[in-house]
Amino acid sequence: MRRTRLFLATGAALILLFSSGCSEKLSRQTGLTDAVLLARGQKQAERKKYGNASEAFQLLLERFPTSPLAPRAQFGLASSRMANKEEIEAEVAFDDFLRLYPADPRIPDALFLKATLLSRQVLPPGRDQGKTLEAIKAYKLFLEREPDSPRSREASGKLRELRNRLALHEATVVNHFLSRKLYGSAEARARRAVAAYADVAASPTLLSLLGEALEKQGKRDEAETIRKTLAEKYPEHGGKKR
Repeated sequence: MRRTRLFLATGAALILLFSSGCSEKLSRQTGLTDAVLLARGQKQAERKKYGNASEAFQLLLERFPTSPLAPRAQFGLASSRMANKEEIEAEVAFDDFLRLYPADPRIPDALFLKATLLSRQVLPPGRDQGKTLEAIKAYKLFLEREPDSPRSREASGKLRELRNRLALHEATVVNHFLSRKLYGSAEARARRAVAAYADVAASPTLLSLLGEALEKQGKRDEAETIRKTLAEKYPEHGGKKR
C-alpha cells in the first residue's frame, strides 16, 4: 500500500513538473519554425489556453520579426491577451499591430476589438474619461474602414452610448459648479456641453442645467429661452424650473 501511494504521489509530481515546465521549454526549443509557432498559438487559443497562446505568438515575433506570418502572430497575441483579461498588454499589442501593419486586412477587426477593450475600462461620469475618449476614437476609425456591416451598427450604438456618457460627465461637472455657486463656470461648461452633445439622451439634462446657471445669475430672459427650447424639443422633460 505504501509503495502504491508513493508511486502515485511520484507520478503526480512528475505530471505537475512537466506541465509547469512546458512553457519554459517552448522558449528553449531551437528548431521551431514560424509556421509551427503560429499553429501552436492558434491551437492553444482554440483551447482557450490564452496564456500559452500568447507565449507562442510572442516567441514567433521575437525570433521571426520579418516573417510573413508576423502580422497574424501580432493579431493573435493581441486577441489572446484580450481574452485573458490582460487589458494593458492587449492594448499595447493592438497598438503595435495597427502601427506595424496598416495595410493588413485585419485592421478593421483590430480597431473593433481595441474599441471594445477600451469601452470595458471606461469609468463612471465624474471620474477620468480618458478611456471613453480613446474608445470613441477607435470606434470612429473602425467606422471609417467598415461603414456598412452588422458590426458597424453595433459600433454606432456603442459610439452613441459613449458620447452620452461624456454628456453625463459634463452634467456632473456642471452640477459641481452649481453646488459651489460658481455660476459663471457652470454656464460656460454647460454651453460647451450642449453644443457638443445635442444629439444624445442626456441633452435635455444639459439644457436644464444651463437654464439653472443662467437663472442663478439673474439672466432670466436667456433662462426662459432655454426652458422654451426644452418644452418644444423635449416635452417629456417638462421645461420647468429646477
